[in-house]
Amino acid sequence: MMPDAGNLLFLHVSKQNKMRKLGLIGGVGPESTIAYYRLLIRQFQQELNTKNYPEILLHSINMTQMLSYVFTNQLDKLVDFLAARVSILEKAGAGFAAIASNTPHIVFDELRDRVNIPMISIVEETCKFMAQKNLKRVGLFGTKSTMTFGFYQRIAGKSGIAIVIPEAGKQDYIHEKYMTELVMNRIIPETKIQLLRIVQELQEKESIEGLILGGTELPLILNQSDVDGIEIFDTTRIHVDSIVKRILE
Repeated sequence: MMPDAGNLLFLHVSKQNKMRKLGLIGGVGPESTIAYYRLLIRQFQQELNTKNYPEILLHSINMTQMLSYVFTNQLDKLVDFLAARVSILEKAGAGFAAIASNTPHIVFDELRDRVNIPMISIVEETCKFMAQKNLKRVGLFGTKSTMTFGFYQRIAGKSGIAIVIPEAGKQDYIHEKYMTELVMNRIIPETKIQLLRIVQELQEKESIEGLILGGTELPLILNQSDVDGIEIFDTTRIHVDSIVKRILE
C-alpha cells in the first residue's frame, strides 16, 4: 500500500526535525552574513530536492567590538567574547556552530576548546578542499590579520601547501579597501583593477597556483571569471558546503 501525500510530508518533516540545528555567528560583516544565509538555504534545498528550509540560529554580533580585540591583539578577550556568543547559541538549541568570517579564526583552536558544541572551521575546510587539488603554492587575500597571523599557513602547511601573501604595502591596501569598502558593500571598479594587479604580480613573481579569498566579502568583488591560470577559492562557499553536510548527517 502506497503512503498518501500527508504521510510522506509527515515523514519528511520528522526527518528534518532530527537534523542538526546550526548556530551561526554572523554580522562580521553584514554583507557576507546575508550571503551565508542565502547560500545555506539554497544548498540545503538542492541537496534534499526540497522546498523546506534548514533551521538556523543566527547571532549577529558587534563587529566593531570583535575587531577591536583582533587589531589590538587582545586575543584572550576575543576568545571570551566569541565563547560567550557560542554559549548563547548552544543554550538556544544549536547542535554545532560556525563563524561567518575568516579573521576570528585567529583564535579558533582556543575557542573550540572552550565551547561545548562542535565547530566547523572555515580555514580547515578550505585547506582540506585545496589539498584535494594537489596544489603547492596558493596566494591569500583578507584582512591584514588573516594574511599575517599565520593560521592559514599553519593549517595549509600540514598538506604541503605554501601560503603566499602580498608584500607589506599591498597587504595594507587590501586591508584598507576591505574594511572601508567591501564590508560596506561598496564595489569600486578601480579597487577591483588594483586587486587584480596584485593577483597578477603574485602569479608572475611567486608562481601561485590558486588564490584564497580569505575574507567573506572578497567574493563581492573577485571571482573565478576575473583571472586566468589559477583557481579561486571562495571560502564562503566552501564553508557553506561543509556546514550543510553537517546539518544533513
